[in-house]
Amino acid sequence: MSDSNMLLIIFAVAIGTYFLRVSGLLLSTKLKKLKYVNSLLESIPATLLIALIIPPIIKEGMIGIIASLFVIIVMIKSKNIFLSMSIGVFIIYLSRSNLLF
Repeated sequence: MSDSNMLLIIFAVAIGTYFLRVSGLLLSTKLKKLKYVNSLLESIPATLLIALIIPPIIKEGMIGIIASLFVIIVMIKSKNIFLSMSIGVFIIYLSRSNLLF
């Protein structure tokens, strides 16, 4: 691929990215006026969070559930995100290394 084609592709992707961001900002100001859209937008973050978290837990099986419970318990007790996530990752590491169970 020549340099001019590469620059053209980079330029096209940059324009596309800019267009998507600007159109999102413009649409967000118009959509917030509708009440049903506002309630939908408020519920999206929780839905996305669940969609990102639940599949890996299920994929890990029982150890994923156990690690998740430890993360929740440590988070409630200590209010320390880094500590709770580190414990969850450590439990999964021990399981994958066959050092646990």
